[in-house]
Amino acid sequence: MNRDSSSLIPERYLALHDDDLPPSSKNRAGSKRSAAGPRHSTRKRRWPLLLILPALAFLYFVWSIFGALGAPGNQSFSAKWADWFRSHHMAFVINHLEAAYYSHTAPAKGGRPKALNAVPKTVPVTTKAAAAATTVALPKPANVPLVVQPALPGEGQWQPVGPTVDGHPAMYESQFRADTVYTSEITSAVWIDPKLLHLALVPGLTEPGGVWPEPPYITPAQLPTTVAAFNGGFRFQDAHGGFYLDGRTAVPLRTGAASLVFYKNGSVNVGAWGTEVTMTSNVVSVLQNLVPMVDNSQVSPSATYNDTSVWGATLGASVVVARSGVGVTANGALVYVAGPALTARTLAESLQRAGAVRAMTLDINPEWVTFNFFNHPNPADPSQVQPEKLYPQMQRPSTRYLGPTKESRDFVTVSLPSAPAG
Repeated sequence: MNRDSSSLIPERYLALHDDDLPPSSKNRAGSKRSAAGPRHSTRKRRWPLLLILPALAFLYFVWSIFGALGAPGNQSFSAKWADWFRSHHMAFVINHLEAAYYSHTAPAKGGRPKALNAVPKTVPVTTKAAAAATTVALPKPANVPLVVQPALPGEGQWQPVGPTVDGHPAMYESQFRADTVYTSEITSAVWIDPKLLHLALVPGLTEPGGVWPEPPYITPAQLPTTVAAFNGGFRFQDAHGGFYLDGRTAVPLRTGAASLVFYKNGSVNVGAWGTEVTMTSNVVSVLQNLVPMVDNSQVSPSATYNDTSVWGATLGASVVVARSGVGVTANGALVYVAGPALTARTLAESLQRAGAVRAMTLDINPEWVTFNFFNHPNPADPSQVQPEKLYPQMQRPSTRYLGPTKESRDFVTVSLPSAPAG
């Protein structure tokens, strides 16, 4: 005989525990509440849980804002916030947001700029070393091969900029289009002669951090001889490389990592750590960032438009955004390349076309890509400085790296090897 299972439960039990039973069981048990009476709906019971989740998300959002605001460094709040998320195991969120934003705001395809950007004027400088010995300088580099026709007036040609040391141009600048797609965007390259100028790696306040003999900015004492400065690499948690300076390893060096190496004799080099460049008694400093982008004058096979494992650590390889890189030529000159609209592939190709036989990427996105000239218009008073950006779209001010503001990330200074002759 079929029976309702509720009939097996004593009436007294039903009366005492009615609220613990599902609604169907209450009705079958003969609950005395009317259909219109108050009911404790499970839908109402879920409301506290539904409110808790947004509240927790809001608190995390507020916590992230105050965490970013309290972070040391001179970068913008948006950059601090992005770094805060990456430091708290939320890099995938920021990476996707940045990739989406920069893809959406990518420059228009096609077009033609009216002219190249203006370049700094040259200023003759005579050093004390000139009286003791004849200055040896590297020959002027060959023009950059062009990929866009017709060319702009002066495109691809190297123009002297900054100081002419003892009668020799110490830096040249060249401007060109990086590809046949974003033809209205200009990429810039700076060629630096290490025989005439001294390059030095400066540790940042947070990258790599720590206490160093020199502060993380260009001091007033250094400014009269400093002629330029440019950005370093990624945050070290994304760089997959290390940092070494004056006998101290701030971040462990990694075998195979692309390395910018500075030597006691003034020379510089770029290559894969452990094979093309290694630790010797002549090494002053090493900055590593990802893997080589150009090697043996050839663009790395991994520097493609679709790669996400090598060049996608922060932004995808195909994202068109401000990027920078550095390389060395066959005769030992340093070449810095940056542009407002580059992919990993077009940056590598631009470094190669600018003469680099080995090259690596440096930092990316408009917040971090910076090259500033520090011009000294009055030879009688070298402490007077006129800062100037490499190209106008660079987001950070031309005074970046000048004290007393502390610079967050590592950077490289370019200076006269000795004080100007008095």
